[in-house]
Amino acid sequence: MKNFSAKILLSVLLLAAGGAALSAPVATQLTADAMDYDMESGQFKAQGHVTLKREDVTLTSAYGEASTKTQKARLWRNVRASGSYRGEKLDAVCGELTADFSASGGSYAMKGNVDAAFGSRVLRAAAVRLDGQTFGAERVTHFEDKDRRMVMTCAVLNGDYDARGLRAAEGKGHVTVVQQDEQKVSRLWCDALSYSRDDDTLTGTGSAKIHVQSKSGKTSETTIECEKLVYSVGGSVVTATGSARAVQDGRRISAETLIYHPDTGRLEAKGTPRISVDLTNLKPSPRTPAKNGAPAAGNEKGGKK
Repeated sequence: MKNFSAKILLSVLLLAAGGAALSAPVATQLTADAMDYDMESGQFKAQGHVTLKREDVTLTSAYGEASTKTQKARLWRNVRASGSYRGEKLDAVCGELTADFSASGGSYAMKGNVDAAFGSRVLRAAAVRLDGQTFGAERVTHFEDKDRRMVMTCAVLNGDYDARGLRAAEGKGHVTVVQQDEQKVSRLWCDALSYSRDDDTLTGTGSAKIHVQSKSGKTSETTIECEKLVYSVGGSVVTATGSARAVQDGRRISAETLIYHPDTGRLEAKGTPRISVDLTNLKPSPRTPAKNGAPAAGNEKGGKK
């Protein structure tokens, strides 16, 4: 094993992608304060201001190792990934990162307080992976799609994207979603959630619940619970099925299917609806205006003067 300990040492590794992943070698540059290299195994071990550059991605850390044979690298302690990945800006920090350059475009796995910004998305989780156009995460404390003004938390998250952004996503385990626009704030809870850009829908299953609150107060505050909830984002329509029930303005409504329009507050019940009203919480109706000097309705006095 040869030992190098220059302050800034450049080592250019030509990591040819095995099989049919890439047709030509891709230059990868590794620099560090100190580095060991085993020519027989092709293994590099580095420490101190470790920097690994490949295509448009730059990885930095306190410690790292890489192999010209396996085309894999591992960096740990104060890890940062920055640059451009799949045409979108990438900026992430974590405790440890493993990169597999044998895959087309590279594959990255991060763990340890991951905080990543990727295009218009922000992801904070215990572990995250980027593999081609797919991503996954565990113990997600914050997933934000700024284009959709949507924030999600869940136990496990998987999805994929393309040049237009997020295409599909699926969250499982204690899912919560907050989405807002100029008129309202919508909060959704469920066991599992799927998003489809093609259908422009959020689908929640397993003890699903949505609460919609108007920012202006022009529409009623509404809460709906059901087994399956489909939120048509662009059409602004919520369809609830499976023991569907809602609370709105003191009314409790249950039916086979509830259709709710968040923008207007209109609520439709289909399939043997049942409605109950809490009379104690109803606001009194305004008094009828007096006509031709007659006393207002409700103010009449019995008997003659």
